[in-house]
Amino acid sequence: MIKTIIGGIAVGIANIIPGVSGGTMMVVLGIFNPLMEAINDVVSINAKHRKQDIIFIAQVLVGVLIGLVGFAKVIEYLFGNYYTQTMFWFIGMIVFSIPSLIKSEMKGKKLDLIWFILGLAVIAAMYYFSPEKGDVVITVFPAVSLFRLIKLIFVGSLSGAAMLLPGISGSMLMLIIGEYYYFKSYIANVFTFQINILIPLAAIALGIVLGIILSSKVTSYCLEKYRARTMSFILGLIIASSVVLIPLQAYTLTLGVTCVASFLVGGAIILGIEKLVK
Repeated sequence: MIKTIIGGIAVGIANIIPGVSGGTMMVVLGIFNPLMEAINDVVSINAKHRKQDIIFIAQVLVGVLIGLVGFAKVIEYLFGNYYTQTMFWFIGMIVFSIPSLIKSEMKGKKLDLIWFILGLAVIAAMYYFSPEKGDVVITVFPAVSLFRLIKLIFVGSLSGAAMLLPGISGSMLMLIIGEYYYFKSYIANVFTFQINILIPLAAIALGIVLGIILSSKVTSYCLEKYRARTMSFILGLIIASSVVLIPLQAYTLTLGVTCVASFLVGGAIILGIEKLVK
């Protein structure tokens, strides 16, 4: 239970950090596979452990909520004052988790180089096509139409699926598609209770739920039938995502030293959690 909630908290914190994948933290802390199986089992007709799976999913969600609410201000402060060091802290958590991840999830199977490179390529492509960072405020929303709602359900499903895939940020995917700023503005204005805001949000939410369910089923199937290929692909996603998170800027000696320290602190946290779990 403690491991599950800690994992949920880490996922919640990860979702606050721009461009960071909550799925990565699920893999890092060993709750990725159990969560995929639990979601897949809950939506199955002949579920054998539905009650236990619901409790497990609820524990993860409680952790996510604690991470989102409890650490939002902390992360906001760190990003406002120590952006580069904060990114290296997260990178350290990812990098130090890779050896134990390979040991526990590959289960003695060899790395499939083709699928590993494919995982690297997916993150590289997303990073290349991602728009430059900035902030856009939407004040005029598109009219509600059937085509618009179908598109939003599709976008939501892709984003929902991305939420569970390690290394892929759902917000980055929305940025590439061109719907991120609409989505953010929809949420910011939800309490105006305008129809042209509530209905699109409902369509996105429906898509996210469908995407999560579909992603869990596909991922569970792939892990069961093609574990080596699937984990090789996931490792490619994780390693590439840790590389693209490195801020591209000029580094002074002081900044470099503090970044290395932050990197090591992130690694120490992961090693400490792994020891606690064992």
